[in-house]
Order: sequence, then structure tokens, then C-alpha cells
Amino acid sequence: MTTWHVRAEWRKIALRPLTLLLFTLTVGCVTTTFYAQDFWSDTVNAAQNGLRNIENGKSYRSCLELNPKLGPEYCTRTGESERQATEAWLADSRENAAEAARAQTVPGALGWAAQAFASFPGLVVLVLLAAQSMGGEYDNRTAANLLLADPRLRAHLWAKATALWLTTAAALCCAGAAVAAFALVKGRAEYPLHAFHLPPGEDLARGLRLWGGALAVTAVWSLIAVALTSLARGQAGGIARSGALLVLLMLGSGTTSLWAWLPGGIVADVMAFRPGDVLWNVWWGPESGSAVPLPLRALPTVLATGLGIWWIMRAAERGNEVT
Repeated sequence: MTTWHVRAEWRKIALRPLTLLLFTLTVGCVTTTFYAQDFWSDTVNAAQNGLRNIENGKSYRSCLELNPKLGPEYCTRTGESERQATEAWLADSRENAAEAARAQTVPGALGWAAQAFASFPGLVVLVLLAAQSMGGEYDNRTAANLLLADPRLRAHLWAKATALWLTTAAALCCAGAAVAAFALVKGRAEYPLHAFHLPPGEDLARGLRLWGGALAVTAVWSLIAVALTSLARGQAGGIARSGALLVLLMLGSGTTSLWAWLPGGIVADVMAFRPGDVLWNVWWGPESGSAVPLPLRALPTVLATGLGIWWIMRAAERGNEVT
């Protein structure tokens, strides 16, 4: 694989209309940022006002006015139940508001976009682009020309996967910049979530971790999708195989102890997926919460992934010896 080869493949991918889907995720990132900050800032304020009304006796007096026959004892019991429910509501609202507030800083904006690209929507676009890029060579009968020019199929796979990953990285940077611009221009001013911002050093570390995790996940998935499409020797087969593998990746989240060791759970831990996050991981499982260190749990996945990629590429090369 040479730089010229990667540039040639990158020009092919960049000119495909389907590539616009990657950059369309930018609109999705900004939209979800807006709704998350708007909703959770309003929800926190409503929960705080509800708790304040309970503490200053306004809810108790309102209960007596509405239920004079039931008496103070009933309103006291009702008020205590209402207090517990409101405190739980406020705690949950604060937790979600803290997640939404992370997109109001530059590192947090990068992290917000990274979670989109390393989750289901981003990986689906990668599957489609990989199938169109490599599978189109077989469907259009240009694969033979590629292999006549250079019979090393592995070089073509690496070049196409690298070009696809570079395009994804560019789209990810654009999405992060767009979210950051929204946060600095509109989000901070209209949705006061400053109390939930992480300290600068911690915020930077988290943002870089998510951004690096997204680059790693999309790089691996670009290579897997391209190799599977070459093995299938067609766009439809590549989409079917990569899609089935993507679905398998998301299975197992219902069993916490098992999910922590599965590839999907490792991705969820790396990308800090939470239950109920806006849009991106509603199909995915949340963080495992395992006490076992992530590097130790990730080691089997890394080894299995490496062996799987090696096997797929070897099988694809054997299948393309005669074209």
C-alpha cells in the first residue's frame, strides 16, 4: 500500500454521494445537542422548583385546600411520598443534565460527536460505504483490472479501508467543530448548565478518550467491512455480512457480567455509552460497570479481532486468486 494508492481510493470515496451521509451526522450531532440541553435544563429547573415548593410548604397548603375533608395527616403522608419522588426525579435529571452539559465545552463537543460516529448510525454508514467502495469493484467488474495492476489484494483492502477511515475522521472533526460552535454561540447562553461542567483537566481527558476511542473503533470497523465485502465479492453480500456482524456485536447487553467481556461491551465502556443517551446508542448496550480493569477485559477482544481480520483477509485473497 502506498500513499498514492490511498489518495486514489480517497478520491473515489470522497466523490460518492453516499459519503454525504457521514457529514449529515454533523446535523444529527448538533440537533441532539440542542434537544438534550434544552430538555434537561428545563427538567432540572422543574424538579428544583417542585422540591422548593415541598420544602416551603406550598404543596402542603395546596393539598389542604384541595382535600379539606382528608385532613392534615393525609397531606403529610402525600407530601412525604411526593418529596421522595421529586428527589429521585431531581437526581436523575441532574445526572442527565451533566451528560448534556459536557457538549458545552470544546473537548466535550468532540466527545459528543465521537459517540455518534462509534455507535450504530456511524457504523451503519461505514458498512454502506465499504460495500459501495469494494463491492462496487466486483459489481462493475473492475476488480480484475485492480488485481491485474497489483495482484496483492491485501494492499487494495488496506488502501480502501484507510481512505474510508480518513474520510470518517474528517467528518468526525467537522461534527465536533459544529457541536462546539453551537455550544459556544447558543448553548451556554440559553441553557445554563455550567454547574454540571467537568473541571477543565478532567473534561479534556474525557474528550480525548472518546475521540481516540471513536477513531480506533471506526478504523477497525472500516477494515472489517471492506474485507468482508471483498470476501462476499459484491455490495449486497458485503452489507449482509457486515450488518449481521454489527447486530451480533450489540447482543448480550442484558447480561451485565457477560457484556463486560464481549466486544460490544468493550466498545460501550470505551465510548462511555449510557442507557437513555439521545439517539446514538438506543440500540446499543450501556457501560458494563464492571470492576475488572478495561485493558484486561479488552485484551481478549483485541486478540480475537486481530485474528478475525487476518482470517478474513486470507480468505478474501484465496477467493480472489482467480477473477
